[in-house]
Amino acid sequence: MFDLWDVYQQGQIESASATADLAHSAVLNAEDRAKRQIARLESKIDGLALVSQALWELVRERTNLTDEDIRAKMSEIDQRDGRVDGRLLGGPTACKGCGRPVHSRQSTCMYCGSAIDRKHVFER
Repeated sequence: MFDLWDVYQQGQIESASATADLAHSAVLNAEDRAKRQIARLESKIDGLALVSQALWELVRERTNLTDEDIRAKMSEIDQRDGRVDGRLLGGPTACKGCGRPVHSRQSTCMYCGSAIDRKHVFER
């Protein structure tokens, strides 16, 4: 009977090992996908920074605006959500359809389905 128990235990060990191998493979695949996604996002951020710099230089060259003007505007915009954190965030607003509070990042009201108006063109 002892031999039968050993065979059963060995089967359990092999099953657990196979499950662990599958889980490890899934983690490696997820890690690989995450790394590719991070690289893609970093590339997009770099591209946006390049476009922003080019646009600012064109505006500065063709107007009387200065670097201090853009810094002041950036600070003003950063403070709109009540947090000075270098990020452009939406915030709570009232739904025009039902009047309930919703976040401006939502595209529709979760209560009535009305479209949420954006305060600024870059809110998404």
